[in-house]
Amino acid sequence: MLDLLLAACLSFPVHAAMEEPPKPEAPKAEPAKAAKKRTSVAVPEEDAAAKEKSTTPPVPKPAPKPKPLAPPPDTKRLVEAEARATKLAAENAKLQEALARKEVSGTSEIKSPGEALAELKTGNLRFVEGRRVRTLLASQDPELRQTLAKGQAPFAVIVTCSDSRMMDNFIFDQELGRLFTIREAGNCPDIQGIASVEYAVEHLGSKVVIVLGHTACGAVKAVAEAGGKPLPGNLWSFQAAMAGLLETTPEDPNESAGDHLRHLERNNAIRQAQIVLDRSEIVRHLVGAGKVQVLPAVYDLGTGHVTFLELPKAAKQGESAHH
Repeated sequence: MLDLLLAACLSFPVHAAMEEPPKPEAPKAEPAKAAKKRTSVAVPEEDAAAKEKSTTPPVPKPAPKPKPLAPPPDTKRLVEAEARATKLAAENAKLQEALARKEVSGTSEIKSPGEALAELKTGNLRFVEGRRVRTLLASQDPELRQTLAKGQAPFAVIVTCSDSRMMDNFIFDQELGRLFTIREAGNCPDIQGIASVEYAVEHLGSKVVIVLGHTACGAVKAVAEAGGKPLPGNLWSFQAAMAGLLETTPEDPNESAGDHLRHLERNNAIRQAQIVLDRSEIVRHLVGAGKVQVLPAVYDLGTGHVTFLELPKAAKQGESAHH
């Protein structure tokens, strides 16, 4: 029996028992042409992306959104604050008027040229110092208008320039009805201007006549720069009114053009004041009687100060200063 088994084993093929299991088949190599084709497609895409990235300008970042504004203050609180401010302003105005009335009540009726001149000087000082009184009494305006509608009695006549900065009521801090104003460019009164002066001193009782020039006067400057040549249009009338001014005010070689103009403005005020006397017998008579005084003056636009001048002592009342 053993012999039969041995014979069977020997007859079984050895190579069949020892044969390895089949290996999985390796993938077939892709043809070189197909691989080249795939590579040629992939590489240009990368190059194009890189090129586009290098040539395309960077996209700006969007600006940050503005922060929301703070919420408006409470409307009710704002209205209350405005109401308090209005109330305080009204109370302050009343206090100012009370102080002004106290100061004004101490002034008496002006009866002489000296008193009139003193009032003008005091009022100008208030204006210069920024503490006007009479021109701040707004609450009395309605009553004042009703009073003045019945008549006027200005204590001073102001012959001044038409310049918009020559507000004589402010300059001398005087309310309505106290100044009789005659305005003419260059403060050169013509025949009607002199007639107006006569009306004020004879019929209204004015005590002083101030011929008020000012710095940076355009009319005086025009006459000076013309150098004797006629000005165009009707401007020649300035030259006629200031005849002799340039000849009697020669330019000093050591002074500037601005200083020379100041001298011309000063001398023009003096000459025009003297002309008022020369051409008005009524004014000369009242001046001789001591009832009226005529004075030249110059207003400084920058400081607000009025400098009062005197007529030449050598010039007699009624005799022109340039004769």
